Amino acid sequence: MQHECIFFGTDDFFGYNQGDHPAGWQSVAVHDPVVQDAADHAIKTIQQRSNSLVPYQLQEIVHANVEVVEESAKFDIILKVSRGDKEEKLKVEVHKSDEGAFKLIHMAPHDE
Repeated sequence: MQHECIFFGTDDFFGYNQGDHPAGWQSVAVHDPVVQDAADHAIKTIQQRSNSLVPYQLQEIVHANVEVVEESAKFDIILKVSRGDKEEKLKVEVHKSDEGAFKLIHMAPHDE
């Protein structure tokens, strides 16, 4: 089941009241603005850590899961990226704090 990750205000988190969200990882829509923000943050951070002069470009968000913990969220996202003429898939974990700050926690190549 896919859920929209839409904030309706401080009492609503990912379409659920903060106390009512399901436990564990949930599949979410890849086109959701919050998922897109998390993916953009991941790409920006990966680029900052890279020694390559060729920038990473986000081609597609392939899949996204979210786990809501307390008032923060953890995103598990598979990204299709390009760097020059090379394409690859990356699996990233991005956390979003209750203040709205994103942090890239983990990145690895995604083998299908």
